[in-house]
Amino acid sequence: MSTFTPVASAPAVTDPIVEAAIDWIICLRSGDAGPVQYEAFKQWRLQDVRHDTAIRHLEQVLGTFDSLPASSHVRSSARRALLKSPDRRKLLRNTLALLLVGSGTGLLAQRITPLNTVTADLRTSTGQRKHMHLADGSQIWLNARSAADIDFDESTRRIHLRSGEIVVDVAADAQRPFIVESAEGSMRALGTRFLVRQEEGATVLAVLHSSVRIDAKDGASRTLVAGETARFDQSQITVIDTASGAAAAWVDGFIEVHDRPLSEVIAAMRPYRSGFLRVTPQAGALRVTGTFPLDDSKRTLAALAETLPIVIRSRTDYWISIELQDSAS
Repeated sequence: MSTFTPVASAPAVTDPIVEAAIDWIICLRSGDAGPVQYEAFKQWRLQDVRHDTAIRHLEQVLGTFDSLPASSHVRSSARRALLKSPDRRKLLRNTLALLLVGSGTGLLAQRITPLNTVTADLRTSTGQRKHMHLADGSQIWLNARSAADIDFDESTRRIHLRSGEIVVDVAADAQRPFIVESAEGSMRALGTRFLVRQEEGATVLAVLHSSVRIDAKDGASRTLVAGETARFDQSQITVIDTASGAAAAWVDGFIEVHDRPLSEVIAAMRPYRSGFLRVTPQAGALRVTGTFPLDDSKRTLAALAETLPIVIRSRTDYWISIELQDSAS
């Protein structure tokens, strides 16, 4: 049984492509968009078939919205959002989120952001972190755009990570093992504190204190001790050379890297930004060392531009491209 009762709130859309698609719709329907924004949107839509799919399904959702009765609360809220008011973008975003999960209009959420993510026990949206105390005294931190379920009973304590990244600080209970499950396998706490990140086709585990045992779905098993990090799929476990403590710096609102590629820094920033944040392969290969704020992406990008041979191009608030200086045009 679940020991966490979610508080009723507006649904969170956690898929970065859906987030970007919503931002584009908001931008283009705001009345402020011009030729530059429309051209940038066209390029974003053509850049990846998933972008086009997201826009097409969102347009279907909005088509359903257009067919709602004029007196509908959701429709009237969206119309107010399109007026010239300081909160119109936030209001329209919330309205679109309601449409995505509303009765008969969940097509986009189901195809791009599965509804089981939206209904997770714990979830965060873009730019949001969350810290909670669990019923057994353990603590959990969720990074931005993360979702997890809590399932504690008399014999076992389980967390199912659906998406994103968590850190758990496990309370001692010799009678009930503490297990985190991902798409690729499970991790059993043999100590106290560790990080788990769900990637596409792989899980990353970083042990911060004591030890954790990995059991991949196809049988591979390995125990990591404090300071070790591993990436595993359903059949293989590979220890990787990265500082486990640095991996959890997001808990305090920072990206901390030591001689890591710029692409990793940008990947860590994406859950904190709406829209499209692109880095070319050439620029992404540059090595970076430093600590950067997650909650002030403009400051972080400016700091990177000061120390690396890169050019940051901002066509709109929703489209940023990072390129090598020599290759920038």
